[in-house]
Amino acid sequence: MTRSGAARWTEWALRLSLATAFLSPVGDRLGAWGPHGSPHASWGDWHHFRIYADRLNWYMPAAVRPAAAVLATAAEVIFAIALITGFRLRKVAIGSGVLLTIFAISMALTLGIKAPLDYSVFTAAAAAFSLALIAADHKQEIPRGRT
Repeated sequence: MTRSGAARWTEWALRLSLATAFLSPVGDRLGAWGPHGSPHASWGDWHHFRIYADRLNWYMPAAVRPAAAVLATAAEVIFAIALITGFRLRKVAIGSGVLLTIFAISMALTLGIKAPLDYSVFTAAAAAFSLALIAADHKQEIPRGRT
C-alpha cells in the first residue's frame, strides 16, 4: 500500500470513528440504547441527559443550559453527518476537535480528570485535529480542475 493509500484509509477510519463517537451518545439521549437504567444506556432519555449536561455546564446561567444541551446535540449530529459525507472536512474536523476539547475540559473540571481520560475524550479531540491536518494535506494533493 502506498503512503497516499494509507492516508486515505486513515482518513476514513478517523471520519467514521469520530462520527460514531458523536452519534452513539446522541442516540443514547434519545433512547436508542435502551431506557434509563438499562445496561447499555448512560442516560436513556433526554431528561437524564439534561441532568448530566446541566452538571457539566455549571458555569453557565441556568436559563442558558437547556439551549446549550440542544446546541451541543445539534453540533454532534451535524458534525457526524459532515464527517461521513466529507463535507467541508477540514473545517468540520477542527470544529469537532474544539467541541470535544470543550467537553473534555468541562468533564475534567466537574467530574475530575479521570472522566475524560476514561472516555478518551482528549484522544478523540486529538484524532479530530489530526483529521484536519490529513484533510488539508489531501486537499493540496488534488490537482486543480479535478475532484
